Amino acid sequence: MSGRGTDAPFGAARRGIATMVVHPQPVQPDPAATAQIRPSEAVIVLGAGIAGISAADRLARAGCAVTVIDASPRIGGAHRSTEIGPYTFDAGSIFYEEEAAIFSLLPSLRETCPAVRRVQRRIAPDGSLRHYPLEPRDLLAWPRARLARIAAEMATGRLRHRDDGTLRAAMNRRLGRALPAWTGLDHYAMRFNRMAPERIDAAFFVDRMAFVERRTRWRALAAWGWGLARPPAPAPRAPLRVRPAEGFDRVWTPMRAALEARGVRFALGRPVEAVTISDSGACVTAGGETFRAARAVGAMPIDALHRAATGTPSGLRALDLMTLFVSAGALHEGAGNVLFNFHAEGRWKRATVYSRLYPERRGARDFMAVEITLPPGAAPDPEAAFADTARHLGALGLAGDLRLEGVDVIESAYPLYELGFAATRDAAIARIVAAGVIPVGRQGRFDYLPTSSGVIRRTLSQLDRAGLPTPASPA
Repeated sequence: MSGRGTDAPFGAARRGIATMVVHPQPVQPDPAATAQIRPSEAVIVLGAGIAGISAADRLARAGCAVTVIDASPRIGGAHRSTEIGPYTFDAGSIFYEEEAAIFSLLPSLRETCPAVRRVQRRIAPDGSLRHYPLEPRDLLAWPRARLARIAAEMATGRLRHRDDGTLRAAMNRRLGRALPAWTGLDHYAMRFNRMAPERIDAAFFVDRMAFVERRTRWRALAAWGWGLARPPAPAPRAPLRVRPAEGFDRVWTPMRAALEARGVRFALGRPVEAVTISDSGACVTAGGETFRAARAVGAMPIDALHRAATGTPSGLRALDLMTLFVSAGALHEGAGNVLFNFHAEGRWKRATVYSRLYPERRGARDFMAVEITLPPGAAPDPEAAFADTARHLGALGLAGDLRLEGVDVIESAYPLYELGFAATRDAAIARIVAAGVIPVGRQGRFDYLPTSSGVIRRTLSQLDRAGLPTPASPA
């Protein structure tokens, strides 16, 4: 993922609050990045996030001469760390499955990523701490009358509610009206999208609320009903790993070195301005430089890619993600190490508590990243958002003595699934492809992919479908 902008995106920052450089200025060109390469073998990859990196790895293994271009001066896209005093904070997800696809790109990386037990909790509408995600056993303490209403609404929802393509209709048809209200799903969906469910496409229910969608299919409902009759044994948790304690530089520095050893060239600090395709191949203008190759792969945000390839906006809108870097003098022991906000109050949606994931880094204060989505066109307001977060957590007795240590903003972090977005997305992708660019990954195809493994698998599949070279043997 690429970011663009200025060094002071929030105006005059409060003294003592570190801010991430969200929109880096172009750096001086690296002569190696513009060295002459044979166009018949050359591929340009636009974007140095996980999709771009995995595409570069695949193509380099297949014998292509690959150049990766990105506006940021470093690779990794949204997965980036910030050091502030004794703390290391992140923007982007830090968890990996034990067999995550990223480890296939650099097998030695796995051993640098500590194994952890992820303890996820959510703040319920009544202010209590509950398990995340929602499980049938969470409902066992509810009164029978409430359970009876939920069962009736879930059993008849598909008959009682018309499918108008909205998230609201999808939830009503699958869950009824009471369950989303009583569990806080309503609050979370609104908090994530910054729009009412009536304005969000039903695809959000499948892509972002996949666990709920799977558990409310007809076959699953019968199993759920049986589970309510007798408490199920807790399912074993798959082991997870997290980024190295030192931060994402420990991931991306060796990753870049390994790619460069296979001949991949990086042209970083260069915002992509234009992409043109002709009989002679692809021509990319980025940061005032010109790059040529046989093909171009687009792994950058789709609207910027569409503008570069066609000269027009895509018609799609995305949500920015503002991450507050917060330290706490007190944090509730029951909050786990990942806390979701399903309460009616508070703008924040998720907090990742690093001091509980990296106990060796824990000092006198806990520290965490608190995520807040921003609607299209909204200016980041870290101090107001922090005040709201501190008030909310304090009122619930979950945290105290909070300090805002810094902030980062990721542009176009999530696709905004506005009602009917799929037709706009498909048309935009068709125009990008017609312009000669191969869009891939979460950003290039405006697709919600929650894990790096999902991004990598989808990217490689899209490269295969586009007919690009593949390695002679598995990577």
